[in-house]
Amino acid sequence: MSGVTVELTPALVRWAYRFLLGRDPENDAVVQGWCGAANLGGLRDGIMTSPEMAAVAMSGFAERGNWADNRATEEAAAACLVLGTDRVPDAAEVEALLLRHPSLRSLRRFLLSCPAIEARLPRPEGPRSRAIRLLGQEFTLKGDSRDPEFIAAPGHAPRLAALLRAAWPDGGEGRVMVEAGAGIGVTTLGLAAGAPGHAAIIAHEGSLRRAASLSENLAENGLDRVAMRAVAMGSVAGMMEREQPARLDLLRLNEAGAARTAPSLAPWLRERGTMALIRFDLAELLAEPGPGPRELLAECLAAFPHVVAFDAAHEPQPVLDEVGLNAALHRALMRPDRADEFLFCADLDWLPRYEAP
Repeated sequence: MSGVTVELTPALVRWAYRFLLGRDPENDAVVQGWCGAANLGGLRDGIMTSPEMAAVAMSGFAERGNWADNRATEEAAAACLVLGTDRVPDAAEVEALLLRHPSLRSLRRFLLSCPAIEARLPRPEGPRSRAIRLLGQEFTLKGDSRDPEFIAAPGHAPRLAALLRAAWPDGGEGRVMVEAGAGIGVTTLGLAAGAPGHAAIIAHEGSLRRAASLSENLAENGLDRVAMRAVAMGSVAGMMEREQPARLDLLRLNEAGAARTAPSLAPWLRERGTMALIRFDLAELLAEPGPGPRELLAECLAAFPHVVAFDAAHEPQPVLDEVGLNAALHRALMRPDRADEFLFCADLDWLPRYEAP
């Protein structure tokens, strides 16, 4: 990425800081300094080779400030394309990008995945392993020791294991589970631990880097009844047509946009008696068109027989009214990633059997 002659403007400098470093420039003097002293290649090289960029990459590309909570604009989309492709895009390209990525957070993910940017991000430290315990059983987890998912493990896995043990006290004999957004496999281990008698788990992960770790973790723990798909799952209807499972007992949706599909899926899930765990990303929902998190969760409360949230100690908290709904959203808002998973199910018979991990 050299020989770039695109003129630096204050707006382009600000978007470079936001999209790459996750923050605004310190002040206007810094912005003007870049505009007067460098071209696009110099700006990008300066940011990409900085210690701060390495720290940002290894911390999971956290954002500072509330800039990423807003909807994308033509200016932001154009800057994104300039930074990722080394050229000024035309109006049609900008419009097409905005249709695919209507939020600033989504635009940032797009830029960071551009080959010319991704290739320059800090490389993983190398394979590492650690032991995690789920329902008294020890599993081996492999991954990059600086990867947030690896560091945060076991994350939600104990909650999932405890839920399935309570819901299916027979060990989940013959059950089929499908996971969208399995990551490196931490939650997949939780599903397998909670239902050791499962017939199959189909785990999807669209990131090739994470999918490689997912595959390694499944093999390391002898989970030969888990089928790994190194692609995003996409729509539930499309998945069912591709996989044609004989049954579907649990569906975990952890991909972007999952929450918006929940109300429309309710009749289909009820008909099959399928439990669903669906991620609500509050920042994503607030930034993109459509109902906000509260309206969407209220729709789910009306569409599903039961909605259950979990508190910080993994204790289930059935959402029974507006007070419970507000409390569930507040807990999600207080999490560092401003997101959480909610359980949608046909009954609460499992609650007395649930033991918090």
